Amino acid sequence: MNRTRKTPRRRKATSSDAFALASASAELALASLRVIDARAPMIVAAVRDPMRGDYAELARMVSEKPLAFAQGVAATGPAWLAMAAESNRYLAQAWKAPRAGLAPTLDASLGAMAFWGRMMSLGVAWQSAMLAPIHAAATANARRLGPKT
Repeated sequence: MNRTRKTPRRRKATSSDAFALASASAELALASLRVIDARAPMIVAAVRDPMRGDYAELARMVSEKPLAFAQGVAATGPAWLAMAAESNRYLAQAWKAPRAGLAPTLDASLGAMAFWGRMMSLGVAWQSAMLAPIHAAATANARRLGPKT
């Protein structure tokens, strides 16, 4: 028995999704600056007086990055598969039958434009998925290390 797994239909990314991705990227950049600003003096203090260094925080600097990036890469798997499936679907359709004349050429051009629109939409999805764990770790650090109010 030949079974095939159906891939779930993904909703198309909208301009608000692209804006959310850009906003999250900017927030990540600002959070990273805040974390670096808070941690740089800790590194200097530990170098000056190794007995009084904040080694719990220094250890977090090393251990959290690979974890956040690994989570980001793992989250991109379904989005990458969706992009591969869309590419395969388009290429199978595009090379199905030879075409000639203006109408088939126009049809192929419109099909290519639609394909790239879907690929851009899927690209926003995988970039958002990849960024989410890194963004979460960096903004949590910025809140934890920021000024106490």
